[in-house]
Amino acid sequence: MNKYDDASWGSMAKKYNLHQTPYGPGTGHYFPPHWSNGWIVEVSPAQGLYVSSAWFTPNQTIVHKIDIKEPCLWLFCIDCGDMIYSQQGKAATTFSPICHKLINPQKAFQFTFPKNVHTCFTSILIFQDFLEPFLLARANAPKISIEDGKLWETEHLNSPGTMLIFEQIRWAIRNGDMPPFAFEGMVIHLLGSIARNYPAIPDRRSNRRNYVTWENEKKMYAVKQKLDENILDVPSISELTKIADMSESKLRLSFKNTYHIPLYDYIRREKMKRAMQLLSSDHLSIHHIAELCGYKNPSKFTAAFQEVHGITPSQFRKTFNL
Repeated sequence: MNKYDDASWGSMAKKYNLHQTPYGPGTGHYFPPHWSNGWIVEVSPAQGLYVSSAWFTPNQTIVHKIDIKEPCLWLFCIDCGDMIYSQQGKAATTFSPICHKLINPQKAFQFTFPKNVHTCFTSILIFQDFLEPFLLARANAPKISIEDGKLWETEHLNSPGTMLIFEQIRWAIRNGDMPPFAFEGMVIHLLGSIARNYPAIPDRRSNRRNYVTWENEKKMYAVKQKLDENILDVPSISELTKIADMSESKLRLSFKNTYHIPLYDYIRREKMKRAMQLLSSDHLSIHHIAELCGYKNPSKFTAAFQEVHGITPSQFRKTFNL
């Protein structure tokens, strides 16, 4: 038994008496039929490492309480649902459908999944025990420790590269055909991809035209937050200018200088990342997904997807046998 099992999804599964069977290199935990079915598959390929994929709709609110003192990091890629993180004395946070991180606060906390809300996610739980041997063996160790993870922001986790690695991990778990050590390599690859996105030296701009004041940074944060609420149904440019309280040209310039990507390129990139998640739903046709992303012409959707991810939507589905 792994000494960190109390933090795993398997611990939650035992609390709710889910049916347990071996599944590939890991364990499948199955919700009963009267709970609209569902499952959580979890693999622990090494001491201090858990990789999991979940798909369920509970008929009652599910709570996973965790109280561990060891330093650890959770990485989540949420497809749908309301995963609510809460800690006594602090406001609860609902993880939206995209990638998130959580550093163990080393105080009791919990994840809550509301009744009748369909939930689908991939999670990776990493303890320092897993990372230390890898880091100690290198003279110039990469910045992927638990302490380094505290500095990562949402934009460092959410890039096409990290999304694709998350998808590889998700389908390796679900297909149950990957040897355990392969998950170690994929997790290190994911951490390396995130570390690459994190700037070691802040990008300072000397050109006054490209300088964004603190007040305007806050406005750009509000614009980005509005876009991220539902990237498949973004507000019009006139609505965005009202949120930012600035002209369209100044909004575009401020957004680019704040997030280092043009506004419409950001919208397209985020839509294509959401499209990647939708492609995992095999009941949705590529034509339907194109429409959900705002493309009336499927070929233009395919071109946009390929430009962001390097492969076409159909190639993506073939890669994961969808």
